[in-house]
Amino acid sequence: MKLHGWEGWHFHHLARRVRTFGLDEIAHLLEKAGWELTKKGNIPEEIIPDLEKTLKKIASIKNFDKTCDRLDCKVCRRVVNEFFSGDFVDAPWKLSVELYRWQKEAKKAWWENGGRGIVKVVTGAGKTIFALSLISDLFNSEAYRDGGLKVIIIVPTTVLLDQWLIETMDKLHIPRKNIGVFYGKEKENVEDKNILIYVINSARRHLKDHYERFFKHDDLFLIADECHRYGSKENSRIFEIPFSYTLGLSATPERYGDYGFEEKLVPNLGSVIYTYTYSDALRDGIIPPYKIIRLTVHLTPSEEYAYRELTEKINKLTRVLISRYPELEKTSNTSFVKQLNKVHEKTGDELIKRYIALLNQRKSVIHTSKSKLYALKWLFSEESLDKERVLIFHERIEIAEHIFKYLKEIGFTAGIYHSKMPVKERLASISEFKDGKINVLVACRALDEGFDVPAAETGIIMAGTSSVRQWIQRMGRILRKSPSKEYSKIYVVFVDMIEQDIFTEKDLAEFEKEAIAIELIRLVGRK
Repeated sequence: MKLHGWEGWHFHHLARRVRTFGLDEIAHLLEKAGWELTKKGNIPEEIIPDLEKTLKKIASIKNFDKTCDRLDCKVCRRVVNEFFSGDFVDAPWKLSVELYRWQKEAKKAWWENGGRGIVKVVTGAGKTIFALSLISDLFNSEAYRDGGLKVIIIVPTTVLLDQWLIETMDKLHIPRKNIGVFYGKEKENVEDKNILIYVINSARRHLKDHYERFFKHDDLFLIADECHRYGSKENSRIFEIPFSYTLGLSATPERYGDYGFEEKLVPNLGSVIYTYTYSDALRDGIIPPYKIIRLTVHLTPSEEYAYRELTEKINKLTRVLISRYPELEKTSNTSFVKQLNKVHEKTGDELIKRYIALLNQRKSVIHTSKSKLYALKWLFSEESLDKERVLIFHERIEIAEHIFKYLKEIGFTAGIYHSKMPVKERLASISEFKDGKINVLVACRALDEGFDVPAAETGIIMAGTSSVRQWIQRMGRILRKSPSKEYSKIYVVFVDMIEQDIFTEKDLAEFEKEAIAIELIRLVGRK
């Protein structure tokens, strides 16, 4: 018998872990063994055969010992060492990963909804694996054993395209020749591929033509990753061809500037069929606990003057627009811009364009605030960040470059990542950060929806007003589990009396509610 030397808490630990995968029956047996061992000092003979089968099942979960939240967990390693019977068999088109509970529940909801729908799941919880499991199911079904199915994956950036390509080959064990990629610099033949990955800018221009020429007679499965991006007038052109199956993926599928979610995404992808929140992910142990530290600053006198002047112009123009378009008067503050953009689509009114330009100018005052830069410098001088792996998010490339140079000057090993850098340099920065060669990475929007960086334990978010989606996406970049990470720490730098309302937004309020602690540091008045 292989169960000599086990303790009760060992089985309780394993039960907690397997519940994450939705293996409740296994968890019940482990808990029973744990209680019997703790109370009586031995395991009942009648459950030992089933218990050994259970431990073999656990050992067969790929990377089970490497994904525990305990650093170098001896219990999980022992299970694999003693009960794993051989090599993993990686069959083509078979997913070699045990799904989390939420992924199994979402799959059931998707199938019950006729193979359509949007899954709203927090960043870092495994949405790519979930989508790959659906691909695996379809390709292994009787209907498509002899072909007739193509998978179309749409992503917003080449960074995500690379990630999907790597994950698809690795997790579905299919050769590179089965997958076609299509974007600006790399336009492969799409005719004889099972899976096609497009960057949205190329998809909206070429997908319809490819459909007519190459796969008009196939059933198509559309996977729209970061689907909130495809509700605009231009990007929604990807929906001009018929799809047999659709899946939208996003942590924040709703759109705040227009009605693209209601009018483009839901009619073409389906409604939100499953939601997986930060609370859910914390409960399941998929993301680490986190602490939020708010840093509040004031604008400088000159910045405050510019902000007030722009606000006055915006208020005057608001009154003019309401008098011109009475339907705007009853619109709430949160949907005013959405309604305004809808009016602009119909009328092309130049006054609306001027109004939006003023909003962006006012936002720019906050993005480039010297007070926010001071807060960042204060953090690096006072918060002992030299011992941590830090991700810094900013809106503007020129400011990010300034921060990068400053950090280098004060002795930090820092890197930078933004869209204007050559691809080779961007990838080098990511690689060096993951490998620990640099401990601070300064990033702009290019990393909002990009590579996973589980090594980052601390984030500093220098966000602007109304950017709820960016806040959620950026926080998700920090909330990746790694064995060495006890909890994540997120610093949020915001302008007092201007940006504080952002924390009352539903998604952010729920995010803060789950934090293990929320602290406030007032830097008001400091120079």
